[in-house]
This record gives sequence, C-alpha cells and structure tokens, in this order.
Amino acid sequence: MVARDAQDNASSRSGTATVTTGAACANPVCGVRQVTTDTDIPWGLVTLPDGSVLYNRRDAHDIIQLNPTTGAKTNLGTVPNVQSTDGEGGLLGLAISASYSSDRWLYIMHTSPSDNRIVRIRLENGRLNTASEQVLLSGIRRNKYHDGGRLRFGPDGKLYASTGDAQNGNYAQDRSSLEGKILRLNPDGTVPSDNPFGNYVWSYGHRNPQGLAFDSQGRLWEQEFGNSVMDETNLITKGGNYGWPACEGTSGACGTAGFIAPARTYPTAEGSCSGITIVRDALYVACARGARMYRAVISGSSLTNVQTYFSGTYGRLRTVEPAPDGGLWLTTTNVGDKDSTPNNSNERILHVTLGN
Repeated sequence: MVARDAQDNASSRSGTATVTTGAACANPVCGVRQVTTDTDIPWGLVTLPDGSVLYNRRDAHDIIQLNPTTGAKTNLGTVPNVQSTDGEGGLLGLAISASYSSDRWLYIMHTSPSDNRIVRIRLENGRLNTASEQVLLSGIRRNKYHDGGRLRFGPDGKLYASTGDAQNGNYAQDRSSLEGKILRLNPDGTVPSDNPFGNYVWSYGHRNPQGLAFDSQGRLWEQEFGNSVMDETNLITKGGNYGWPACEGTSGACGTAGFIAPARTYPTAEGSCSGITIVRDALYVACARGARMYRAVISGSSLTNVQTYFSGTYGRLRTVEPAPDGGLWLTTTNVGDKDSTPNNSNERILHVTLGN
C-alpha cells in the first residue's frame, strides 16, 4: 500500500497485506439486533441528528433518549396533560423539526383529558422544557380506541397527522370534522393555504390510520386498521376519500363513485398493522395481531414483491422507522397494549439490518 498526502506526496510501499472481506448480504433483510427493552410501550420514535433515538412511552407519558450503540437510556421528562383512555390513547406520535439543530422543537401527538391534540415542546439541555409547550391543534375527538396518532413531516415542510374515527364512522365522512382523517398543518399549527377544504383535512374516509411514510417521489403512503375483514395500505392523494365506513378494504360499497381503492389489503388476522416506513422505495409495515413485518417494493402506484418477515418471532410489532445506517428501528407491543397501565409491559426495540 502507498499513502498520499494532500500535496500528492507518496510514501514508500508497505509490506504486503492480505485482507479477506465478508460476503455482502444479498437478501432484503439481513439481520436483527436487540438494542434495548422497555417496561412500557414504545410508540412514536425518531432519530436525532447526533444518531441517538427518542421514543415516546405511551402509557407512562414520558420520552426516552436511547444511545443505540451502548443501549444507555436517559429519561427526558414527562409530557404534560397526557391522559390515557384505558385502551389505545396516551402519548402517541413523535416528530422533530426540520431545523431541530437550531430550534429544538419536538412535535408530539397525545390524548388529553378532553381530546387528542398536537403540541410542540423544546428539548433543551437534556430535558423537555415544558414551559415552552405550544398547543398547535386541539379538539380532535378521543375515545377508548381509534385515536390514530402518527406524525410525519413531509418533503413540503408540512406536518401530517393521522387521526382515528373515535369509534364513530360517521366522523370519517364529515370533512368538517378532524376524526378519521389525515391532517396537514404548517409547523406553527396554522392551516396551509393549499389544503383542499380550507381546514386541516388532507384526506378523509379513514377508520384508524397509524402509519405514515413518504416515498422518493414525495408521495404519502398510509397504513390503516380495518374493522374485522381487511386492513389497508393506501396511497394518499390531496382531498381523497378512502371510503370508511361504507367500504372496508375491498368489501362493502367500495364501488361508490369517488372512493379510492387501497394499494394493498391484508386479512385482519394477518395484519392489524400500525407503523410503516420507506427505505429505498421499499415499504416496511409493522403488524400487531399479525405479529410480522411486511416488505413490499413500490412500483408506480402498486406494491409488488410482498414478503413476510419475523412471523411470530417477536410477537406484536408497533412502530418501524428508518435508521441512519440504512436499516430500520422496530418496536414490539406485546403486553398491556390495551389497558393503559404504565410499566406493565416487556417490549423490545430492535435494529434491523437491510441488504443492498
């Protein structure tokens, strides 16, 4: 070997060195490493610019910072005014500002004693600065189940939020209500001027969506819990109507004019999927009742080459997010995910290595 400096001066040659490289993984999914466990349910999860992970604990109502290399955890504090629902509500979605390094804003969706809401709080000096909290959107109806809860910033700089129908399907078709919708907000909580109905609603006719992800074309994909027949993965369009409650998956009055068909459906026994993410235009879907992860290749407006991973291996899966190394963070939701009791779970946060 020869070394060269910035002026292209070369060293003398070294002795001969022999190096054997490992075989590259040719499979889509190459391996899994357990990063940590938690006694509560990890729900919203993001990676900070420094590579550390933040995640919401749904029933304990606090946020943890995780060093994914060492597994060390720091409790950053409790989010104020969170109240669970003895069901699926609590501390839910989490996103970080596009300019987080300078403004330190965390965006949080949670259930309060009166509603579901979206707030932002600054993370400063290793703690949540609760005095900085701003309520960006309130008045989203809450219920024991169907509280939605995912947050995702889009490439347009807007904040997208998924809301459940609060166990009342009629709300999903009411474009003046906030329930059963994908909502779109400016980062300061105001209504974007190009929203389709002059309010926060971006799309409607949803039952209980909990997955949001953008592909390389800037298109929004959504994952939605069905009732008893089918779950759905949808490609979301501005102002689109996805049919609930008249249509579930492809069952019911799905031929109604104006209803948009799902890109893929899953029998509920093999699905009940919550989180989704997209890495290199492959869609990854984390499923609770189905206790598996799906991978599908995005081809045009279709999902192709669908494969199943971890079927039954880790139990119920809740959240899947991109990791900085091109892999995935994946969380479980096995114990106590319907009772709102804090710290009665035994969950895992996993790192999934992906192939090229």
